[in-house]
Amino acid sequence: YNGILTESCDAAFAGLKWNDSPEANTAMFTKSFPNSKFKTLKAMMDTVASDCGKTSLTGSPVDVSSLSSMTWQNDQEQKGFIDSHRGPCEGWIDDTRVFHSDDCRADYTGYPAEIPVDFSSCSGDCTFTFYWLALHEPNWQVYKQCAPITNGSGGGAQTEKTDAPTTTNAPTTNTEAPASTEAPTDASTSTDAPEATDAPASDGEYTSSPTTTAPAAGTVAPVDVTEAPSTDAPASTSTSNCKIRRRRRMAANLRSEN
Repeated sequence: YNGILTESCDAAFAGLKWNDSPEANTAMFTKSFPNSKFKTLKAMMDTVASDCGKTSLTGSPVDVSSLSSMTWQNDQEQKGFIDSHRGPCEGWIDDTRVFHSDDCRADYTGYPAEIPVDFSSCSGDCTFTFYWLALHEPNWQVYKQCAPITNGSGGGAQTEKTDAPTTTNAPTTNTEAPASTEAPTDASTSTDAPEATDAPASDGEYTSSPTTTAPAAGTVAPVDVTEAPSTDAPASTSTSNCKIRRRRRMAANLRSEN
């Protein structure tokens, strides 16, 4: 968590019972919060968590143009929101609140927890911020995480385009097989590895989708040349024209194309 809040942060909370069960503490907070000076959970939590904690805004933005939710999960506990951490949560895109829940653990119980989000308020590049207050003890735990997002469908900057890899054609083989078997067979193989494409940004822990762009990579496989000893073998059958020569030579060209 990013910081700690207590009942002393506002007179509306002072003197109330905050050492009850997580459910009872959450109900007390929900009842008393409208009497406080704060209009939103964001306004209250920003007093002790002005930055984004351990999250960073310098990475590649998550493309949310086709997304309609965010996810939250605790892999250590194999939970979305863990059972004991009851309390309210909010989602913001820049200065616009896009969702609020009085008890995120009660409302979103899955693993990962999936929360519907309307990303249409983002046009171009924006910042998505998630706020969550855990009320399981008198020292309220403040969770605040941020992620850069981009929404090309909102009418702003274009969404980064990723080309899907093309299909791979089956290798083609050309074979010439004369009758004689005096000369050794020469076989050369050359394979070009398919060019890697940029992966779309994935959905991370905080947004659904949030992924990073993989760097392009290209690999050319080495050429293997093998000279096989002379052998007596029956003539090969091929789908191309067959010609009778005194010396038998087989050339196989394999090529994989993307």
